[in-house]
Amino acid sequence: MFALPLTRDSLPNGLIVLIYEDHRLPIADLALICRSGAAYDPLGKAGVASLTTDLLTRGMPGISADSVAALVEFLGARFDADVNFDRSALSLRILSKDLDQGLDLLAGSALNPSFDPKELRLALDQYVAAARQRTDRPHTVVSDAFDQLAYGSHPYAWPITGDTMTLRSITRTDLIRFHQTHYLPNNCFLVAVGDLYPTTLLDAVKAKFGNWRPGTVPELVVPPLPEPEGINVKLISRPDMNQTYIEFGHPGISMLDSDMLSTRLMSYILGGGALSSRLGISVREQAGLAYDVRCWFDRTKLKGAFHATVQTAQPRQAIELMFRDIKQMHDSGATAAELLKAHNYYTGSFPLSYSSNRGKLTQVEALELYRFGLDWLERFPDDVRAVTLEQINQAARDHLRPGNYWMVVLGPVTKEDLGLDNVQWIE
Repeated sequence: MFALPLTRDSLPNGLIVLIYEDHRLPIADLALICRSGAAYDPLGKAGVASLTTDLLTRGMPGISADSVAALVEFLGARFDADVNFDRSALSLRILSKDLDQGLDLLAGSALNPSFDPKELRLALDQYVAAARQRTDRPHTVVSDAFDQLAYGSHPYAWPITGDTMTLRSITRTDLIRFHQTHYLPNNCFLVAVGDLYPTTLLDAVKAKFGNWRPGTVPELVVPPLPEPEGINVKLISRPDMNQTYIEFGHPGISMLDSDMLSTRLMSYILGGGALSSRLGISVREQAGLAYDVRCWFDRTKLKGAFHATVQTAQPRQAIELMFRDIKQMHDSGATAAELLKAHNYYTGSFPLSYSSNRGKLTQVEALELYRFGLDWLERFPDDVRAVTLEQINQAARDHLRPGNYWMVVLGPVTKEDLGLDNVQWIE
């Protein structure tokens, strides 16, 4: 037990239980986290992890999806599924007096789903409709095209919820196989936050999840990210548009990399905010070329990408300024004043990120998923303040690669309009 009311325990089958007490409201938030996310989608079947977790909320033998929904409504609860590349999650918000019923619902859904063919057809229709809508949003079209270039045959190249091509190939057998392979107690952990008591809750969890049998999860093997040599541009001409959407970047680092914190602070200084970052000041405030411009590094278990984006009516000038600012950060680094601003932002905003039950749930999930340690919530502000200017500048030299980018441009422009010299055009 640390200063915060956070405990960590485990069942004999390997299921880890983290409990954060907060009795200010009569509410409990629970999340069952499976350490396998969309990165484990079978090749050519993007969307399997998301559909599997979604279907867990849609019924179990003898209890239909409508009955589950009616029970959730009767309890005044909220029951959701969510998947990212690193994990799959079932979350439940419920009044603490109904906690036992909530655990029954969570355990029944996770351990004994029905994967009703009717519900699968309904879910697939919804996913395909959402995938079609992605093609109507310019920023999504650019983002998806960038991911295809930056990740190649890596699983991060595909949308977490699949696309119209991959969704057509997914069957009920795929979902059952994913569930049997990954939803194992030794590959999951339960986070509970709110008006609850550790001893009582742990006994209840043992009663509901104690017979869950462990197994072996296959190791995830992925190809390396493709490295751009020079600037490689995919131009999607859309004469009907009045703005140009641009995204460019290159391979980044893993969330587990020891450089991640210094790289986050460096990226914040460079393009973390549209108003006060270097990119924001030069592209938006001084040149008036865009409403929003920013950059970031993916924070994922496997190595992600560095991204820079802008939406503008003057793409040539915006690209020139962004290239210039990134190179200057790489070559000359940040200033002491910029580092102080980054320290203040992260140390000031972090406590707010876990002031609510949901916030605590998210942060406790992160500390367990990425194995930051049980004292991470208390340690993080000190870790931020310990980042030095030399570490920031080293991160810029090590993890920014000016002049070597994957780039996607969508808008009413031609190659000549962009004024890019010595680039490779991707047809």
